[in-house]
Amino acid sequence: MEETRKKMNPLRIFCKNCGAPAGFDIIRQTYSCPNCGQVSGIQEVERKMSQWRDLNKKNIKAGSAGQALEEHSCPTCGAQVIFKAGEASGTCDFCGSKLIRKDLLRPDQMPELIIPFFITPEEAKKRMLEWAHENEKTPEGQAVLSNMDQFKGYYLPYQLARGPVSATVTRDETQRSFYCDGYLDGTAVNTSKQLDNLTLNAMEPFDWSEARPFEYGYIAGQNVKLSDISDAQTEKRILQEVEEDFLPEVERVMQTEGVDIRLRSGNLLTMPVLLPVYFIKAKYKDTGVTAVMNGQTGRIAVSTGREKKSRPWLWNWFLYTLGTFLLLTFLFGNAWVGLYITSVPFIIYGVMFSQNGSEVVRSIVLKTEAAKAERKGNTLSIAEGEDVLENPYDNTPVFRERNDDGKLVPVHLRFYPLSRMVSVVVNTFVTVFLPAIIAAFFRWVDMKEGEKFMDSYSPGYGAAWYCIAFIIALLYLSKGLRMDAFDHPFIYEILENGKEKLIGDSDSRKLTVLSMFGVGVKDENGERWGLIKTLRMMGGIGLFLGGALLFILIGSTAAIIM
Repeated sequence: MEETRKKMNPLRIFCKNCGAPAGFDIIRQTYSCPNCGQVSGIQEVERKMSQWRDLNKKNIKAGSAGQALEEHSCPTCGAQVIFKAGEASGTCDFCGSKLIRKDLLRPDQMPELIIPFFITPEEAKKRMLEWAHENEKTPEGQAVLSNMDQFKGYYLPYQLARGPVSATVTRDETQRSFYCDGYLDGTAVNTSKQLDNLTLNAMEPFDWSEARPFEYGYIAGQNVKLSDISDAQTEKRILQEVEEDFLPEVERVMQTEGVDIRLRSGNLLTMPVLLPVYFIKAKYKDTGVTAVMNGQTGRIAVSTGREKKSRPWLWNWFLYTLGTFLLLTFLFGNAWVGLYITSVPFIIYGVMFSQNGSEVVRSIVLKTEAAKAERKGNTLSIAEGEDVLENPYDNTPVFRERNDDGKLVPVHLRFYPLSRMVSVVVNTFVTVFLPAIIAAFFRWVDMKEGEKFMDSYSPGYGAAWYCIAFIIALLYLSKGLRMDAFDHPFIYEILENGKEKLIGDSDSRKLTVLSMFGVGVKDENGERWGLIKTLRMMGGIGLFLGGALLFILIGSTAAIIM
């Protein structure tokens, strides 16, 4: 019986070859069986889902006969709710206004899928009170304690989305954009305009293995709210929720919170569902508070009305300044000298990192750990923890780039592989000690028999160049390494056998001191700019700076071996 019910769940895809549950392969963008490897295309899944929907609508219409249900609407907030005839509340649970009775419910308004309540109202109230007492020193805890008389259980309207989404990703301090995509295989978005979708999202996930085709018997004696937002608003909420799903992976790959994700949806297939939620929506000391509890798992989420603001670029400014100070203190053996000299790069870093830096604003929602409710006899137990109820639908995005054949393929992006870090160290060393290196070569060629190498070799006399090169090295380690590295990634194509292959032009990965100024970098027309051309394009100031640096380099080299 249990197996038959699970087979009826339209969210579960089964292998057409062996009958085992099939999972979605995000890399290959298709369903595949973990047992036999059989592939079930997305189009086939959508066809079967459409057939199920047509059949289920007929069942809903047939099951509605003789159901004594009434529909009521709120003229203030627009909420539409249904009750069993004669049991309707006189006031709106979402804003407190008087409800107006409308025509009887039409069967085609009802959803196609439902997850029944598992936690009883008494159990839910007890759990919410326990949370409020644990947080009674917070405004949110006080708000819940003061408004427990408004604690209600409702079947709330959601849209379950399935289909492709793609995004363009950029990060602070860089110019390059990246492409990633994913496939929604179970994103549920609330379609009630009276409740905060961010707070409702925080009480997920639900256990979708318990989803069942809708029947009127499930809502007997329960409060039910209908959807009251447009299709455009629903799609906007879907993309907002997808952004939340994409964000952890995008931040991990881009190595910062300062990212911008611009989403686009493909041909999304949506299904209306009812999900069990207990909630309180009230005002407390002129602040609106929404507290929700997952009626299936017991997870709690409470809005705060507060926001967390951060400026990720400030950390770069601080860390680079601190690193420069420690290096100078080590070189000069005096912290005050190190602090004095660090004042110059401190200003340089501040200007560079703040130019394209942004402020990241995130709403704060208090929530318990992911939960899973179980019942042994009449006793309810709720386990909490990150792994107690794993979301079976992986909405993690996959980054893609064009390979050498021009095909869009899944890739891993790396910005600081070992080879690049070795190259950076070599470039920095050569830049700072260039006159000493050149002088050492001439000294070795000119050294006569019986002479000691250091007799006519004094690297300390290259101080004029070292001072200028030190500033150039700081620019290289900040702009070139921290910023340009993200414009010139190492791109590894993920092959079907799981191995990786480095793709792209090797010149596009170069990160030298000169490339920081555009030397050796290809322009939009594919033309590579040499040093002379770069200086000429800078005009008179470019030629002057180039000549001045050459003069100082020659003078410092000569001073070392004279």
